[in-house]
Amino acid sequence: MKRIVLLFVMLCAAFVVRAQSAGPEIEVSVLTCSPGQEVYSLYGHTAIRVTDRRAGTDLVFNYGVFDFNSEYFLWRFVLGQTDYICMAAPWDYFVREYENRGSSVVSQVLNLTEEEALKVRDYLYNNIREENRIYRYNFLTNNCTTRVMDCVDSCVEGQIVYSWQEEHKTYRSILHEYTQKFPWAQEGNDVLLGANVDTLLCYRATCFIPEYYMHALSKAVVRNEFQDTRQLVRETFTLVEARPAVVKEMPGFPLTPFKSAWILFAIALVIMILEFLARKMFWILDVLLLLLHGLAGCLILFMFLFSEHPTLDSNWLVGVLNPLPLIALPFVTKAAWYDRRTLWHHFMAVWLATFMLFMPWMPQHMCVMTIPVLAVLLSRQISYILHYGRVPEARSGGKRKKASKKKK
Repeated sequence: MKRIVLLFVMLCAAFVVRAQSAGPEIEVSVLTCSPGQEVYSLYGHTAIRVTDRRAGTDLVFNYGVFDFNSEYFLWRFVLGQTDYICMAAPWDYFVREYENRGSSVVSQVLNLTEEEALKVRDYLYNNIREENRIYRYNFLTNNCTTRVMDCVDSCVEGQIVYSWQEEHKTYRSILHEYTQKFPWAQEGNDVLLGANVDTLLCYRATCFIPEYYMHALSKAVVRNEFQDTRQLVRETFTLVEARPAVVKEMPGFPLTPFKSAWILFAIALVIMILEFLARKMFWILDVLLLLLHGLAGCLILFMFLFSEHPTLDSNWLVGVLNPLPLIALPFVTKAAWYDRRTLWHHFMAVWLATFMLFMPWMPQHMCVMTIPVLAVLLSRQISYILHYGRVPEARSGGKRKKASKKKK
């Protein structure tokens, strides 16, 4: 009898030890992937992993899936109507993708109760159902990282107290941190994004960036109704190491936007001097410039009025980048052909000078190309004003008109 009792006690002890060594039946981890080289991966990625030992599954739930081949994808992307998908993939498939890409993957195992882990699992399984898996993506407020954060916050019992960085930041300053090695991508963002990205954010809003959420999560605690606290993250480790040969800066256009814009301004000054010496306007260049100005303005105004992308409707650059030059193009071309003055150049000179004068007080951080590009446009107006102020025959109707009368 004693042997039977002893054997029973040993079996129970072995079972307990095995259960403790195996860990919880459901383990939830937040995965943070480092930035890649593609435009859509410059800011990194967040996913959530659920390991269910009872069911024998190890799945990664990914809110960052989109389909390039979906109907009217590019058009919907321009309009800010991009729909992303929440999908579950086997862990092996997910980690292999990031190993091939060369990005690191950091795992933060959450310190959850069994009930909380079940809630996370059920929450995610509900999100991949056919009727729930598609959501309207918003880069700043509703993306792969904010979706994971919402999942964790809603499934944890108690209040999550995050450890935030001390410095208040704006959306634009955070984006600049990740695009500083890609100046043309940064310039494209700055041209399109309006004043709303320059307001100071609450700390939670900064977690639209994966690495910001990872740092906030690392020291977060859960506080219950009795004011007892526990660390939200039980363990942190790197699953995939980044490959420096892959993530290093790729060669691109040799000139930065800043240098390119000032070179254009220098060329505009040279042309202005040549026109002054030759007493002749190179008006074909102005026709091309008006066309480019107007087309760029069409893009800015279209995004300003119709796109659902965040903050584009607060872009102050629409004041000087709009389709108005396209309307003026035929009149300016006709006046230049007959060597006549037009009020367009006076109007644009005053408007550009006024805009540049008040730029320091505008609530929007302007891109680095703004001043030199506007200076190029202003120089063309000044050149025309100087030309028609010193050429008498231009004031009286133009050389070409007089020449045609002599032939008759």
